Amino acid sequence: MELYQGCVRFKRGCKFCIEPKKGLPLWREESEVLSEITAALDSGVNHIRIGGATDIYTYKAEGVRDLEYPIPNPEPIAKILHGAREDERLKIFHVDNGNPSIVAENLEPATEITKTMVNTLSDGAVLSFGLESADPTVHEINWLNCNAEQLTTAIRHINEFGKGRGERGLPKLLPGLNFIAGLNGETDKSYQMNLELLHNLRSQGLWLRRINIRQVEGRGFQDISEEPFRAFKKAVREEIDTILLQEMFPLGTKLSDVWWEAHENRIRRPEQVLDPSHRAEVIRGKAGITFGRQIGAYPILVGLPYLVPLEAGSDIIVTGHGARSISGVEANLSINKATQSQLEAVPGIGKKAAWRIVSTRAKASRKSKIPFDSVEAAFQAAGIQTPEVAKQVFSI
Repeated sequence: MELYQGCVRFKRGCKFCIEPKKGLPLWREESEVLSEITAALDSGVNHIRIGGATDIYTYKAEGVRDLEYPIPNPEPIAKILHGAREDERLKIFHVDNGNPSIVAENLEPATEITKTMVNTLSDGAVLSFGLESADPTVHEINWLNCNAEQLTTAIRHINEFGKGRGERGLPKLLPGLNFIAGLNGETDKSYQMNLELLHNLRSQGLWLRRINIRQVEGRGFQDISEEPFRAFKKAVREEIDTILLQEMFPLGTKLSDVWWEAHENRIRRPEQVLDPSHRAEVIRGKAGITFGRQIGAYPILVGLPYLVPLEAGSDIIVTGHGARSISGVEANLSINKATQSQLEAVPGIGKKAAWRIVSTRAKASRKSKIPFDSVEAAFQAAGIQTPEVAKQVFSI
């Protein structure tokens, strides 16, 4: 849902970006945005993102014509966010971009807006911050919108208010961070500065939900030094992303309403849309891989090491971490019905242990319709110690 066009840095905006070329921001009125949200909900839409703006903090800000850092105006955006949330038909509600320099230079009014977002948005909201480069030379040559110090202040600010978890098990509001490779003035040391900044943020215990590393090329940009660039990306994924996921989604965390999208590969193939067998309940628990995500602007990818029907949702328990994804197992699986593949998905239950549970259950089912009267009884009968996470995963 578009909030406004243009950019408050229309006089000297980032050279790579088209938004400053549009001139002074053209605000949409609060009533107009709310009317469009209502129309969308009337037509059956359930989930909405407020986007189409360079910075949510500068919606109807004060001093846009004259100030380098216009002063955020909390009231108009609060009217939109609270007004939208009052409609009970709205389910997932997120926003998009924020300018970290505006936040850092105007902490008091920015705090009011941040608190409003935390109170009205669905958990899992991500506020994308564009640093692009931590290199001061690149910053100056390309007229970038914030420096590393301002960014750190803004990230600390969002963490202070948004780190708490919401009803779906996600942090309520976290910053994302954008880097761009190929900007003029960039050198091999630029990537080192970027990585040093990330390690500095980590040393302060600050969370970043999403680190986006983009490339630009063509007229007006310089060639990318491939080897240092690849090394930078690799270091970010291995030294930063994986550790962040482990902290944000600890083993045993419950995430609600994961929507299953694809089998065997995270990209859904045409046959998975056309063939109804991919949506059939009969495949649940069979060998394979299923990928899904919670609804949201920048959702985390979740992998299950077995099949579940697509176009359906489940709650999951986190069981492992990748560089940019997590693995899990469905919550509330019946210990009396779980397949071998589902049992094997639980840490602490290997292939042999899973088979012993299935075999013991089959023998017990000859005597009773409910083979096990507790989760502990199933593991005890199979002669296996009950893994801690099993108590979160299984029910009767």
